[in-house]
Amino acid sequence: MKISKKSSPFFIEFRYSPIYDDQCHAAFDLQSKHERPFPDAKTTIAFMQRLEKEWRKNEQDIFKAIQKYSGVRWSVKEHLCYVVGSGIPFSDPLTMPVFAPQAPINYATDVLCHEMIHRNLIEPAFIKRWKQIFARLKKYYPKETENALVHVIVHAIHEQIFLLMFTEERLKRDKRIMNVHPDYRRAWEIVEKVGAKKIIETYLR
Repeated sequence: MKISKKSSPFFIEFRYSPIYDDQCHAAFDLQSKHERPFPDAKTTIAFMQRLEKEWRKNEQDIFKAIQKYSGVRWSVKEHLCYVVGSGIPFSDPLTMPVFAPQAPINYATDVLCHEMIHRNLIEPAFIKRWKQIFARLKKYYPKETENALVHVIVHAIHEQIFLLMFTEERLKRDKRIMNVHPDYRRAWEIVEKVGAKKIIETYLR
């Protein structure tokens, strides 16, 4: 059953834009190596529909949990998510690429949750606090990059959501996949050492 915006306090609108997709395709063609061909529009739209169906199962609870753990109220309640054939997931503009056929669709929703945490942390209420939060993090972790320290906050919030709503196995999967990215890996190491709850209490309360 399709959920309407009117019946939902929080909502992601999933959209396929041929113009945006063409730009991603052009960037894809500039790369020398590819694991798989650039998906055609039919494949991309089919993936988008699967992603939307899976996301809707927990959409309201995820929005509320992000707000709960970050302490940042959503001022924007409707978000536009573009789905493209290939690229890197990111938060603004909110963009999700087609995942490999073997990737579970609930992993794609975990990635989307990660990006939505980022979106929550670009709310004006948090941006005003970030300079002070970053200074405190940098004091304790002077050798870490800003990207790693941002992800200490993101991962701490995401861990709490994994344990509240899903399973520890999904959390472990996320850590395992993120392990190939140095900043993400380092952020998870800090979260594991300090504890997600402690990080949230120390820096977000």
